[in-house]
Amino acid sequence: MNRRLSPVAAALALAFAALAIPLSLPARAAEPTGFIALAAPQAKALGVETRPLAPADAGSAAGLPARVVVPVEQMRVVAAPLAGLLTQVGAVAGQTVKKGQMLARLASPGLLQVQRDYLQARQQADLAQRSLARDEQLFKEGIIAEARYQSSRASHEQAAVAARELQAELRIAGAPAGGGNLTPEVAVSAPLDGVVLEANAAVGSRVEAATALFTVAQLKPLWLEIQAPAALSTGLKEGATVKVAGSEASGKLINVGRQISAGSQTITLRARMDGGLDALRPGQMVEAAIEVAPSAGNDAKNGKTYRVPQAAVVRQAGQAWVFVQTAGAKPGFQATPVTVAGNAGNDVLVSGAALAPDAVVAVKGVSALKSAWSTASSAASSATASDAGSSH
Repeated sequence: MNRRLSPVAAALALAFAALAIPLSLPARAAEPTGFIALAAPQAKALGVETRPLAPADAGSAAGLPARVVVPVEQMRVVAAPLAGLLTQVGAVAGQTVKKGQMLARLASPGLLQVQRDYLQARQQADLAQRSLARDEQLFKEGIIAEARYQSSRASHEQAAVAARELQAELRIAGAPAGGGNLTPEVAVSAPLDGVVLEANAAVGSRVEAATALFTVAQLKPLWLEIQAPAALSTGLKEGATVKVAGSEASGKLINVGRQISAGSQTITLRARMDGGLDALRPGQMVEAAIEVAPSAGNDAKNGKTYRVPQAAVVRQAGQAWVFVQTAGAKPGFQATPVTVAGNAGNDVLVSGAALAPDAVVAVKGVSALKSAWSTASSAASSATASDAGSSH
């Protein structure tokens, strides 16, 4: 029973037949290794589409993965000044706060101890001050020896230092240092105008001293931490314009990392974003586009670096290849080895000594070309083995 072939199957059959022709005609010059003879109608039937090579330095590097972060100098961690019980919480994550605004209230027995010690130290300092004034007058009148006067001066200085130390401890705790009233609670306040990014405080919970309760940050400007292929590093300059895909956010590149990640072969870039910040949130993953200098992507050994879709690159025996279209008397595609320099969004950065700047590569239907190439390679290997056997 006869079965009709589909258009794609028929095109593949024609392509394989074309590949087999050179093997049956010894008098004809051999095709280049990796060459796939394929006329335009056959390529169209296989779904093969082509695109000219795009230099990696063409305008900008887009589709780079990036994460929105807050500059370190704009963040503050608010911690419990003393061990105690949280009796009130006045802010939640995402809330905008002002400097000095109460975030929580903490009841601490330790606070009472510090206040009592401070009051006693201040009384000792006052007593030492009066003793020093009296001994200074007696020393001037010649009634006491200088050694006693110097002893009173030293005692006064020691008492004053102890009082100042405890006063500073109360100030750090956020408690008032003046007056004689003792209070068991202290207010934990916002250290700057900003937004509460994290709130770990819960009413009724007990916390130890230095426990992180809140993280407050100013969200203007923001940073982007961008992962870029190492091959682009030579063309990335501080001050280059950076944009975020799908938003109006924009800024400038402020730092180009010097270390390359061993696994991904990427470098970390930092950009300061000043415009369109309403669309950005700390921790958000976005795609960034960066202006690239015209000198980017040059490789003295492998030639210039180009951008191609990921689907255009195939791997065979551990080597990366692209299919370069040929025209003229021998239309088809030439399998060309390339070196993958890295990724740029949905594109791959490749270089190769055999890539010409005006080359056109297959970007769709690549799997069909690879299948035809594999079939041709197998047929060539079989023919070589047959010829070697017949010669003995």
